[in-house]
Amino acid sequence: MILLKIQNQSSRFTPAECKIASCVLSNPQAAMGMTAAQLAEKCSVAPSAIIRFCKSIGLSGFSELKIRLAQESVSREKTDELPSPPSGEGAEGVARRVFQSGMQTLKNTMDMLDVKKLEEMADTLSLAKRIFIFGVGTSSVVASDAQYRLAQLGLDAHCCTDILFMNVTAVNLTPDDAVLCISHSGQTKAVVSAMRHAKKSGANTLAITSFPSSILYRESRIALSVFADEINYPVEAVSARMAHICLIDALSMVLASKNPECFAEHIIARNQILREIRYE
Repeated sequence: MILLKIQNQSSRFTPAECKIASCVLSNPQAAMGMTAAQLAEKCSVAPSAIIRFCKSIGLSGFSELKIRLAQESVSREKTDELPSPPSGEGAEGVARRVFQSGMQTLKNTMDMLDVKKLEEMADTLSLAKRIFIFGVGTSSVVASDAQYRLAQLGLDAHCCTDILFMNVTAVNLTPDDAVLCISHSGQTKAVVSAMRHAKKSGANTLAITSFPSSILYRESRIALSVFADEINYPVEAVSARMAHICLIDALSMVLASKNPECFAEHIIARNQILREIRYE
């Protein structure tokens, strides 16, 4: 699980180590075929930075990194052949494993969370005139939840999950606006395209994804990532969605803490609405 370890520690790397991590994560196979000097040249860092990077992730040197990448490659190829649900465990065993994986993902995400970026993201959203949240597929659920959370705080938040609409919206944004792009892979073409259009419009681009090596993470102004359990869930990171939602909740609470009086007023108004739509 060396790739997951590199991803997990990405927020703690130096600038040079971040370049190396990005190269390795984006193309592990290519990294395996290089010498330390070749990788250093590709990443535009000093050869000594390769050794420091390996040490920082608990390895003895570049040779061990290549061995670990090769071992993981073989394991991943076997996993990718025919991903299937666990069998022979019974309902209780399956449920327990899924819940344990979810809890571990949340813990790993908290351990790797870049709190400074979380604070910066909250500041950007609090100053935005309008906020647009982009997400498709399974991330559309997270995007919808994010809109609800931010709207509760009195922010002008809008959720866009239609591929055409989010891109049309993006080209009409202004520097006073902010977009929050949510994508597990960070490679979804529609979301990346909308983010790029928003950037050209001058809007602040924010992202939540599971992979620091992804296009969305690299090109957004501020990006946060969660821990992706690609070993237990190779097809679709089920537990990552929970981490995305928890990250949205954390972001909302940081925003609320910046203006507690205003937050309290909005919560009182929300509770009044809830009383009106519920039976006693």
